[in-house]
Amino acid sequence: MIVYPLSTLTFSLLSNHGLFAKASTTEAVPRRTTSRTNSMSLRFVDVLNVHRRRYEDNTNAEDGVIETYISSVSNEEDDDDEESTKDVQELYMTQTLNHFDDEEKRTFEQRFFYSDRYVQPSSSSTMFRGAKEKEDAKTYAFLCVGGEGPAMTKHVLTDSVHCTGDMLVLAQRLFEEENAIVHVFGLEHRYYGKSYPEFPDQSSPVSNENLQYLSSRQALHDIANFIQHANKNYIGQTDSNPKWVTFGGSYPGMLSAWSRYKFPNLVHASVSSSSPVQAQLDFPEYKNHVAKDLAYDMIGGSDKCLEIVLKGHEEIATLLSQPKEKGGAERVAKMFNVCNGADPFYADVKNVNAFLGDGVIDVPAQENDPSCDNGSLCNIADICDVMTKEYSKSGSAVESLAFIASQQSGGQCTEVDWNGTLQYISSADAQAGGLRSWLWQTCNEFGFYQTCDENSLCPFGRGYHSIGEDLEICEVGFGVHAKDVKANVENSLEYYKGWDMDGSRILFVNGDVDPWAELSITGDRGSEEHPTVWVKEASHHFWTHMVKETDGEAIADARLVIQGQVMEWLEEEENNDNDGKKANKQGFVSNDLLEKAKVAQQA
Repeated sequence: MIVYPLSTLTFSLLSNHGLFAKASTTEAVPRRTTSRTNSMSLRFVDVLNVHRRRYEDNTNAEDGVIETYISSVSNEEDDDDEESTKDVQELYMTQTLNHFDDEEKRTFEQRFFYSDRYVQPSSSSTMFRGAKEKEDAKTYAFLCVGGEGPAMTKHVLTDSVHCTGDMLVLAQRLFEEENAIVHVFGLEHRYYGKSYPEFPDQSSPVSNENLQYLSSRQALHDIANFIQHANKNYIGQTDSNPKWVTFGGSYPGMLSAWSRYKFPNLVHASVSSSSPVQAQLDFPEYKNHVAKDLAYDMIGGSDKCLEIVLKGHEEIATLLSQPKEKGGAERVAKMFNVCNGADPFYADVKNVNAFLGDGVIDVPAQENDPSCDNGSLCNIADICDVMTKEYSKSGSAVESLAFIASQQSGGQCTEVDWNGTLQYISSADAQAGGLRSWLWQTCNEFGFYQTCDENSLCPFGRGYHSIGEDLEICEVGFGVHAKDVKANVENSLEYYKGWDMDGSRILFVNGDVDPWAELSITGDRGSEEHPTVWVKEASHHFWTHMVKETDGEAIADARLVIQGQVMEWLEEEENNDNDGKKANKQGFVSNDLLEKAKVAQQA
């Protein structure tokens, strides 16, 4: 195994219910200030609040309210006329609905994106130049794998958070420096974005019956079909059998790794960023890691910051457990601007659990961006700085948390309604943002339920988020019983092997700020067959984002190592898996590869 420990190196919902989508900066949701577009981490209390705010933002007219609402929450952008995306084509292929039934004749239209900007210089392109056509030029195909969350747009092949900093930068480098031909694609995942099947009875694609065709295994066969489709229709003129490399972060990172693992005859190599390949029903390690981030001084955390969060949640729990006549619940409701006052706390203990178990403030551990604007509470440094200053003035941990919560909510009241949340999740409206699709996948494949156990290191309301809440979502929302959820997760582990997956030419990259690294292959855990990169002070696949001047040395080094490793693998023979494994075990040390990458970049 090669470990690269470089020196300085996925619609907001159930904030800790799995890989769910946070609201993006294009949405009018004051509570969220992040730019993530895939579903990785959410809070129970946010489900109805985001739904309500989105609905309110789109109800200015009586007619067309539903259509306007659904369109708005799809996170689509009108980028047809944008200069930066004019070379990106939005296309569709006819995909098999059920790959595991030979009698199945039904199909659906799956969306993908394609650009030939790295194929030959174009007189209409001002973005990238430098390569000359050459008969013996090597041809490669790079695929940005889609996943959960809101829809893809053309920006997936220009400047999105998905594959910009790794895949597109490497494609440009190969095109300009190595005179290579590189076709770049982005494939949207079935049951997300615009890639929902249509059914003859006009029923919702996210009904329990129709969701049966949604799984990672179906998605992997989609990728295999797509590669063959692209080879025939888009690449055949230059090379009928190019070397394909898949890229992805988060759940798409899992698919990227598994596409190489399951289809080595089609996928030459893969880069798997921030991918929790170890399916796990109960995932308390997520919030344990959030606690470590709050105290991580290199990203602006501190022991004092963690202490305030812990102490504040303990004091809120005490207030909410007081008899009604003592008024503790009323005080909490007023401080945190809860809709309908303290009534929700008295109505159902599950409302208390939803309020406390995932945190009364949003801690952006997996989205931590050191470069975001000061004062916007969009990273841990900013939150800890403001919170500790408030604490020094008031001496109250609860008041300090309430101040942060009020800033994050934009002054809007917070709705706390567990039964309402279950009703919404169970409805066709929850198709918005890919919410219902991803929850289905957690119940039927992965789990990933981010609990806050009483004896854990969770910084929030310990003992207030048990696995029971997550299993209730599966039962009520999808009719999947608790014992079946557990069996489904075990089945996924058996099929994909989790940390023990073998294979070759798969690079795993993780950031030490990211809680999802707890379930990825990192060098400290998992198979020794695969090289790994550990990126210090980095959050969830931050290196795949668009390159910025504010990116730290660790992010820049990670990108160089990714480039160097993939370029090494591209020199290997297509199906020479044995040599690929040998290189993984014996290969180059991280410093050598990093230095080689830096020298090549300067040349």
